[in-house]
Amino acid sequence: MFQMQSLIFLNLVLILFLSACDPVKKSTLSTSPENSYKAPAWNSPFLKDFEKALFRTSLDVADKHLTGISIIKRTSDSSFHFTFANEIGMTYFDMEIFRNKYKPDYIFDPINKKSFLKILQRDFAILFFSESPGKQPLRKYLQKGSGEVVYLYLGLKLYAWMDTKQNTLTGLVGWSNYVDAVIVSFKEYDHGFPNEIRIVNPKIKMILTFNFLGH
Repeated sequence: MFQMQSLIFLNLVLILFLSACDPVKKSTLSTSPENSYKAPAWNSPFLKDFEKALFRTSLDVADKHLTGISIIKRTSDSSFHFTFANEIGMTYFDMEIFRNKYKPDYIFDPINKKSFLKILQRDFAILFFSESPGKQPLRKYLQKGSGEVVYLYLGLKLYAWMDTKQNTLTGLVGWSNYVDAVIVSFKEYDHGFPNEIRIVNPKIKMILTFNFLGH
């Protein structure tokens, strides 16, 4: 009896902890009426056939507003290179991104803060490496208003939004704790790649926007 009560208590603590860290407002979602479902396969637009792309880019964080051109290049199955500079050639970022770490070649001094770069690396890891094959979601929801399907992958601490009519990934929300919760949106797909990608970190008030210019 005592063990059963302890187990129930631990489950409640876990649910409350996950709810506290969860950045998605459940009031914007409705639970799917299906008793069972099979999630469609999806992956980040930066996986599969992606090699490199050029973007018009803007970054707003704290009191900094940076604009310019960025290049994202896939350098291996487990890494991407990100370069961001303004129109006159001053570099803001030149860094290698891995799933669980980053290698900075150059960072603009006013934003060269280890805590910020660690959050940014986590954001990029979600953007570049997220995919569904081999992973089973715990929950299925419907987005109120748009009707998009939303899958919760609890083990990954990740939500994925799908436009089932177009069979495209339209959003990702991931977190490891409340501080680094990240919202990624993909808009206006053309030939399988989004024309706009936006990364938002509500806690640190960061908005990073990529507008696709070409491969």
